[in-house]
Amino acid sequence: MADALFIPDGDHYLPTELTRGGWSDVAQHGSPPSGLLAAAIEGVSTVAPMQVARFTIDLFRPVPLDPLRVETHIHRDGKRIQVVEAILLHGDVEVGRATALKIRTTVLDLPDVEKEHWQQPPPPDEAIPIKDFWSFDTDLPRFHRGAVEIRSIDNTFIRFGPGISWFRLKQPVIAGRETTPFVRLATLADMSNGNSQALDPEAYLYVNPDITLYAHRLPVGEWVGMKSAAHQHRSGIGLADTRVFDETGPLGRINQAQLLDRRRGG
Repeated sequence: MADALFIPDGDHYLPTELTRGGWSDVAQHGSPPSGLLAAAIEGVSTVAPMQVARFTIDLFRPVPLDPLRVETHIHRDGKRIQVVEAILLHGDVEVGRATALKIRTTVLDLPDVEKEHWQQPPPPDEAIPIKDFWSFDTDLPRFHRGAVEIRSIDNTFIRFGPGISWFRLKQPVIAGRETTPFVRLATLADMSNGNSQALDPEAYLYVNPDITLYAHRLPVGEWVGMKSAAHQHRSGIGLADTRVFDETGPLGRINQAQLLDRRRGG
């Protein structure tokens, strides 16, 4: 089994089999490309200390298990805000694109204000390990089985309804490089699409072609928690809405559009 999602090779990144998704045997899960683009965006230098506050990725087509490269472009550069774009290329074909808004970080003495009601879920060591789901999977390595550990609060992934789960990335995104808190968060963000479901995944597809992550702070520790609700409609369009948190409390939100369809033969 590979020990990273991508292996650097010159100006390319070679995906390992741990990047494979659950919808196809020959395409990647949405998480590894998100992590690769996030790493490229975070690596763009800023004139002052900044954090990615908004990260949006659009996957234009299935991302193959082939060598990929990333190009970055700065669209706005200032002392308080930077807007940067990263393009994911398979050969000369653009397969995905991410845009990010970075905001300068500082330390403010803020007054006490009324905050949203939040009940912190039980910690990961009190949750249920989810080692297997989606009975139609083959024995091929897949991201959601080999590269991420999932612990469910309420049997998420194996029942219908809203879900609360913890996720831990088990492998580096890029071999030989540290996976930073932001890259870890961006890589795990796509897991929210399955954290709540209203449709049987053996009969239906609910593929998300996008991810938008907002974060007012970065996660502390290895575990990222998600409280998700799927809204799946007969129009063929769905929405996954997720509150994201760590063991110290809420830190942001993830939204994903869903393309709904029946599986062939379903």
